[in-house]
Amino acid sequence: MSGKVFGVALGPGDPELITVKALNCLKKAEKIYYPATQTSKGNQDSFSLVILKQLDVEECKFVPITVPMSKDRSHAEKAYADLFLKVQQDVKEGKQVAVVSEGDISFFSTFAYLLDDFKANSIDFDMIPGVPAFILGGSAGRLPLVTQNDKLLVAPDLENKEELKSLLEQNQTVVLMKISKVRDWIKDFIAESKLQFFYGEYLGTEKQFTCTDMDNLKDRKIPYFAIIIFYGNK
Repeated sequence: MSGKVFGVALGPGDPELITVKALNCLKKAEKIYYPATQTSKGNQDSFSLVILKQLDVEECKFVPITVPMSKDRSHAEKAYADLFLKVQQDVKEGKQVAVVSEGDISFFSTFAYLLDDFKANSIDFDMIPGVPAFILGGSAGRLPLVTQNDKLLVAPDLENKEELKSLLEQNQTVVLMKISKVRDWIKDFIAESKLQFFYGEYLGTEKQFTCTDMDNLKDRKIPYFAIIIFYGNK
């Protein structure tokens, strides 16, 4: 059998939200590469591994892709280059391998950084989609993300209140992800704007927390795995 690579989406955290196709692929794969973060203290942290361990998949297949926590993107780029070489060798040996990512495989995914190399080297691959966190957020918030002709924007790492205000004037719904840069001012913006919003962190996991009012959010420390959905120009 010829080797092949599968980009497999794990969903937002709830193991029941992985697709049947994705789970079947992981069961058949001979290796499963998953993203992990190396902290400054040398510890390894992986949201993907937490999901994988809840699935009916052999743990002996799991191989970490370790990326140090750093603003210097060269560290991440080296990790992706090393991963490509490992996957390329697996394919040459005829292996069926999976590279997983939480959420959807084409949405802020590690797999995206491998696509150009796969195409340039004629490596056969498929991508299996999944549920991203903001889609789960729409359901958890019990409100539609969009209806009829509404516009929805997903925005990471905004710089300031003015940028967010401008986006909300142009779109009916704005989803904030990777919100580490907005932690210092986002609560003030919510209080000032008085817009309807949904806040969710660690969605789909046992640590899930959600709220739709400032009283429950104002004293809360916002983690990396959090999203905010604003329902603006409706």
